[in-house]
Amino acid sequence: MAGVMKIRVLIADDHHLVRAGIAALLANQPDIEVVGEAADGLQAIEKVKLLKPDIVLMDINMPLMNGIEAAHRIVHGEPPVKVLILTQYEHEEYVRRVIQSGASGYILKNSLTGDLMLAIHAVQMNEKFFTPSISSLIVQTFVKQTLGEAPQKTTRELTHREMEILQLIAEGNTNQQIAEKLFISVRTVEFHRANILDKVGVHDVAGLVKYAIQKKIIRIDE
Repeated sequence: MAGVMKIRVLIADDHHLVRAGIAALLANQPDIEVVGEAADGLQAIEKVKLLKPDIVLMDINMPLMNGIEAAHRIVHGEPPVKVLILTQYEHEEYVRRVIQSGASGYILKNSLTGDLMLAIHAVQMNEKFFTPSISSLIVQTFVKQTLGEAPQKTTRELTHREMEILQLIAEGNTNQQIAEKLFISVRTVEFHRANILDKVGVHDVAGLVKYAIQKKIIRIDE
């Protein structure tokens, strides 16, 4: 359509098929143009400088630099660029960190196509957009804080695979060694490791092992 100012979008996701699928959806929109793709956080930052998009559609879990850190740098860069988080995660901690990063919205990958289009247009108009379940989570947290309830640190249940990896980490295995023992990729190990750290609320291996022993999740033989 002649004369229509298109919203320039950069897609940042570490899965090629996901990027291709999103790009195909957006290609049908007369006022949206996909100007580029990035496979990790660092690449997203570089592509923003080069391509100057209006909005970055950003996943959270990516190699080299996660989407939240990349979003913070992009939003506070020069010139600043809007970021819309598009992810499968709806954890309260992720939502909190995304809001702190300065991102303009948070939408889940299982959302309807129409919701994604609404989110893009809202963000372009300098509005905030959150998937309904995320909005509900934000409201619940706000109500608890308003009523003076201290936010509770809850430990989400670890999966069987995460328990296996936790045991191997405690035994001093590297990511490569864990990958070889479980017949999975190093990248998969890194993904599970990050999830474990997030679930138990610690920031390093020492804290992780200490927590696991205290909770009797693992046992270190004498």
